[in-house]
Amino acid sequence: MKFEQRTAVITGAAGRIGQAVAREFAKHNVRLYLADINMERLNGFVSLLRSEGADAFGVQMDVSDPENIRKAAAAILADAGKVDILVNNAGAWPAGTVQETDDDKWVNTINVNLHSVFRLSKVFAADMIKNKYGRIVNLASIAGLVGLPGYSAYSAAKAAVLMLTKTMAMELAKDGITVNSVSPGLIEDKVRSTGGTWLGHTGLGEDVARAIVYLASDDSGYITGIDVPVDGGRVLGPHNG
Repeated sequence: MKFEQRTAVITGAAGRIGQAVAREFAKHNVRLYLADINMERLNGFVSLLRSEGADAFGVQMDVSDPENIRKAAAAILADAGKVDILVNNAGAWPAGTVQETDDDKWVNTINVNLHSVFRLSKVFAADMIKNKYGRIVNLASIAGLVGLPGYSAYSAAKAAVLMLTKTMAMELAKDGITVNSVSPGLIEDKVRSTGGTWLGHTGLGEDVARAIVYLASDDSGYITGIDVPVDGGRVLGPHNG
């Protein structure tokens, strides 16, 4: 995969998938601005990446707070000069059926998973438009494709991310910006297990990361507005054999 002196922002970078994405980008010498609300965990990860030769910087960001997003994004752009790639990875998945979910939980879940994608994409796309180049990759979920009982707010938010992705892809295409999404299925930390998928096992963060990084590369310039399920075929239907 080709990356011509690219700079990437990854939200939720201290988490399982965020770390895997950062590591995959680092293999291609992409300059990294890693954002997360948990600075203790993020700083440890950034230090590790830098010890391995990565060009990585940690930024505190609360994606549920519009003003915090604005300030963090401005700091990143002031330091980086430009941002070529945005990975909207931050998310929250509190459990709760419709009957169990109160207004505060509903609003917060939608805010973190959906509103943050809108806000971050808007601010960084403005910079990409000036440069006539950009890659935006949003983290959706198979919960947004087929639903997930007991996670009503999360499923609704991720379904909306899928439609926001398609709409932004159409709106930004004229400016040389592609917008795609990736929908993980069941993803484990380190060891695959059986998971009712057609491939017979669950995925790892690295499986998701490779899809994201391809969609963020120079090689994917003719791909926009799509969603890539990384789920072992789970969205094809349940498989219990």
